[in-house]
Amino acid sequence: MRNFSLFNGVVFILLIGFWPAESFGDSPKVLDDSAVASYRKAVAVDPQDVIANFNLGLALYKSERHKEARMVLEKCLKLNSRDAQAHKQVAGPANQILGIIYYTHLRDDRRAIKALQGSLKLLPNDPDTYYAMGLARMRLKDMTAAIRDFEQAIQYGDARKADVFFQLGRAQLSVGQNQAAIASYQKALEIEPEFKIVLENLALLYHNQKDDENAIKVLNRLVKLEPMNFNANYLLGLHYYRKKDYSQMVKAFNHAVAVKPDQADAHYNLGMAYYYQTRYDLAVKALKKAVALNSQDSEAYNLLGQAQTEAVETHIHQGSTYLAQEKYNEAMEEFRTVLAMDPNNQKAGNLLKDTEQKVQLELAGHLRLADKYYKKNRLAEAYGEYAQALKLDPDSRPASEGLNKARGQIGKVMAIRMKKGRVSEKMSDFKEARRQYESALEIKPDYAPAQKALTVLKNNLAKKMEKLYSQAGHQVKQDKLKSAAKYYQRVLKLAKVFNSAAWQEKTLARLSRVNARISELVKQYLSEGKEAFKSGKRSDAKIIFGRVLKLNPKNKTANKYILKLTGAASPVKVTAELIKTTYYRGVDYYVRGQIEEAIREWEKVVVLEPEHQDARINIERAKAKLVAIKKLTQGR
Repeated sequence: MRNFSLFNGVVFILLIGFWPAESFGDSPKVLDDSAVASYRKAVAVDPQDVIANFNLGLALYKSERHKEARMVLEKCLKLNSRDAQAHKQVAGPANQILGIIYYTHLRDDRRAIKALQGSLKLLPNDPDTYYAMGLARMRLKDMTAAIRDFEQAIQYGDARKADVFFQLGRAQLSVGQNQAAIASYQKALEIEPEFKIVLENLALLYHNQKDDENAIKVLNRLVKLEPMNFNANYLLGLHYYRKKDYSQMVKAFNHAVAVKPDQADAHYNLGMAYYYQTRYDLAVKALKKAVALNSQDSEAYNLLGQAQTEAVETHIHQGSTYLAQEKYNEAMEEFRTVLAMDPNNQKAGNLLKDTEQKVQLELAGHLRLADKYYKKNRLAEAYGEYAQALKLDPDSRPASEGLNKARGQIGKVMAIRMKKGRVSEKMSDFKEARRQYESALEIKPDYAPAQKALTVLKNNLAKKMEKLYSQAGHQVKQDKLKSAAKYYQRVLKLAKVFNSAAWQEKTLARLSRVNARISELVKQYLSEGKEAFKSGKRSDAKIIFGRVLKLNPKNKTANKYILKLTGAASPVKVTAELIKTTYYRGVDYYVRGQIEEAIREWEKVVVLEPEHQDARINIERAKAKLVAIKKLTQGR
């Protein structure tokens, strides 16, 4: 996970709401307004009049003519010292205004403090003066005195208390009073809940304390106000990473890269989150962007390679499973996805070629049988065959025309679809079952048996998901992480049948945590194994690297060390490769019509890995197909 250095360099903005900052250089001559003109006349009549000079200085200040105001007010304070009563009236506010001018426009903090202290002699309870003096002391790095000034401003009831609490928090933080700073920031937010810079600074403080819960709460408040705040979204993603909440991490970094698409680390972190969710295609996309932006990032290249490997293997396995289930269009889509990522992938190329040939043979067979049924006026059967042909090739004109011709016996067609749905359910092909029931409803939207079947299917799947989810949690408690991951993956597969977002989200969150824990353990064991090997403890090293391979049989480092230690490939790796090649060999047999040979290969897979669900489902389907073939050959 990449931290973000720019956030640590936040520029704090001084929120001085009661005086504007502007250039204090010479400016073009400004015409007097009526008030300034009147006071000038008063001064002209009696140049020694302290009150008249103060009024002129105040009017100039209000007109934002700060240079002239300073000159008049400085003169006023030195004028006619015998008029003690007048000086008593004007010295407080005159010094306050001069302090503001010295601080804001001349950036002369020492003179500002001196003037403000002069003001306090006559106006000892003025909160504005204490606040301004605190700001000046902060700029002089006199934080202890600044804290005292801000506390005095609060005590005397400053109308801008949110600002004062914010600046007090800054001063407290600078001297290591972290908890006091948090309390001050929180007080500022009680007064002004949408005080953005306070939210940002408080979040950064919590971040530095590694307080994930509070950092997330504050950052969520901030991004609600500023959805496209890059810093806030990036930092939010980091905290969700530490909480292992990868779903929220994905959302945060997606917002971050939308704001700054050229930020390589944000794409890397997004890719990592997708990887832990086993959403490998999206991980590849994000990581490709990361390395395009930073071609020297070896970690990003390494994670990209892992994601690409997992993505390719996932698509090939899924495509092969579709192929064995005779879902040819879905299978071709998976193999084409692989070839888009890896054009030279021979396995995907061969499987795609086999599938395309199979589609042509199956298509011709269904059309031939459909025409035969149609000629014999067996319209329901003809309709079913034309529908199968159209499923194989949605653009098939003969299938489309034949389907329209055979619509005569809708009742029988509905019955056939319901039967196919029930068979698919029995074979655990729940997605196909849903498709069959819904296809019946497409013909007759109020068809009660199909409506009921869909409801029952949905309820049964919910129960199955609940059971598998619970079993996964039990496996986690027993530290059987690989087994837990498989259970969660089965839940995700069932959740896709009805596109259950709630199940997908919570299962992805759990699966992501399991995958992250596996990754952490792999890193830990690799480090321990290398140390044991280096220390000459070969038997210990062998055990430790074996632990790595139980979690990830493909880990190159662990396999390399096992080869060094034993002179042979790891049994775990050998078994994993055997399972994969045996499963694909079964698919090859099935595609060639050698059903019994396919069953034998998949049964070997189940022996090696009893929880291999795809092999079990394929066996059931293949056995059912054998029965159907025997019935046909026997003329039944």
